[in-house]
Amino acid sequence: MTVGPRPSAPLRVTLGMTCFAPLHTMTTSPHISGTQAIRPLLRQLGLEDKEIEIYLALLPLKMARASTVAKAARQSRSHTYLILRELKERGLVSEIERGKIIHFVAESPKRLLGYLEDRVQKLEDLRPLVEGALPLLDNMKAPLPSTPRVTTLSGLSGMRQVYREILVQEFVGIYNPEVSYKTFGGNIVTILFGEDAIIRGRDLLVDNEGSRKYLKEVPMHEGYDVRLLPKGISFDTDTVVFGNTVALFAFDDEKTIVRIENKHLADTFRAWFEVMWGAAVMSDERLVATR
Repeated sequence: MTVGPRPSAPLRVTLGMTCFAPLHTMTTSPHISGTQAIRPLLRQLGLEDKEIEIYLALLPLKMARASTVAKAARQSRSHTYLILRELKERGLVSEIERGKIIHFVAESPKRLLGYLEDRVQKLEDLRPLVEGALPLLDNMKAPLPSTPRVTTLSGLSGMRQVYREILVQEFVGIYNPEVSYKTFGGNIVTILFGEDAIIRGRDLLVDNEGSRKYLKEVPMHEGYDVRLLPKGISFDTDTVVFGNTVALFAFDDEKTIVRIENKHLADTFRAWFEVMWGAAVMSDERLVATR
């Protein structure tokens, strides 16, 4: 539903309805206010908590001095002034001099879209710089030939990051697509690389409906082969070996990822994979059922 400003409505009502009314429909409780619903979104846009408080305090004030905004946001005047200047640099706030006193004005909430687009563009501009720096950074990274290097990540963003690294190279994996669908809301290959993505490697899949759905969306081809594990074998993890690295994904509450960088361990996991691959030869009936 589109809500437009009424001619007789004061500015604070227009801003409140335009910016926050759609978010009321997203909340699950009628007791959650619009500002409570908007805070997580503003955090995702990159604003810090105090910036959010000051921005939301300024919105209904039309135009105000820093001291007035500070009182509304329950922040110190000096700190509020500095944050207002930062919000001005972001294009969310402007300032006007009235009687030799600086007053601050909240720009239209539509500026948030412009701010988001600016952030996306800046990140895109950084991509070639990061790509150019990778060889230098790799050379600076000291190898640990005798000791496995173990790193851990957590959360959905960490999982996506590691999958993005894995799926652009050849791999072998032991995978339960059904758990992955529940976690990501879709198959991770299509989510990261689109419907026409081509991956290279081999997967041993848990024999369930999730695997059949996965194979319809990410079909086998000359460079990607799949076999099903024996019926009754199931797990809520994903194990992938690529290069000299073993990545273990646990689809638990923490969404934990453990990466082990060691050639000997990677080779050992590959040997185990080959044993299971040989035991998971699919009959013609099972192969047809998955296509």
